[in-house]
This record gives sequence, C-alpha cells and structure tokens, in this order.
Amino acid sequence: MSAAGSKRFSTWEWVTVLGLAAITVAISKVADLTQNWQDAAVYTVILFVALILALRPAWRHKIFWEGLVVIFVLHVLAVIVLEQSFPSVVRGLHGLPSTIVLMAEGLLIAGILWKKSMRSKSDPS
Repeated sequence: MSAAGSKRFSTWEWVTVLGLAAITVAISKVADLTQNWQDAAVYTVILFVALILALRPAWRHKIFWEGLVVIFVLHVLAVIVLEQSFPSVVRGLHGLPSTIVLMAEGLLIAGILWKKSMRSKSDPS
C-alpha cells in the first residue's frame, strides 16, 4: 500500500496497523462485545490508523488533525446508528456489501483530509 507522498508502507507501519487491530480484537473480546460490534471496532481502528499513516505529509497541518477528529466523531456516530439499523442480510455474503461501502468511506475520508490539509500549506501549525 502506498502512502501519500512516499513509496510504500514500511514494516513498522504494517506492524502498527496489525498490532492495533489485534489489541482491539483482544479488548473487544474481554469487553464481551457481539461479533458485529467487534467487527465495527476493528474496522474503525484499521481505517483510522491506515489513514493517519498514509496521509503522513499532512501531519504538520493543524487542519488535518482537526478534520480527522471531526470525521472520527461522525464516523463513530454513523457506526452506532448503522450497526443498530442494518439488517443482517447486509452482513451476509461474507460481509462483501459492507466491505465495499467501508472501502468507499475510507477513500472519501482520505480525499477530504488530503484536500483540506494541502489547501492549508501556509499554516504548518
């Protein structure tokens, strides 16, 4: 996987993504969450860790971090609403429909954060 402005994710970045996903799985199991909530938690962690790592060139822009927080809160609220309202049929087919929607969400978030951050190049604080 390529990060914006660099060639590829390094080994430590993959270890970070997978390690945090494993920690999330462990915590969700200890918390005795249902499988659907475990999946949502792991997806959220993987999505946001991958976004943060992939958009490394935008880290120096305050607007990137502000936008990330806002998008994270909106994501969590959407997950709470959707997790309670999605029919189990959507989770069928080995999660393929939800995987497609979630991949689209990741691309949309990355595009928004990248565009906002790069527009504010004059504000590195």
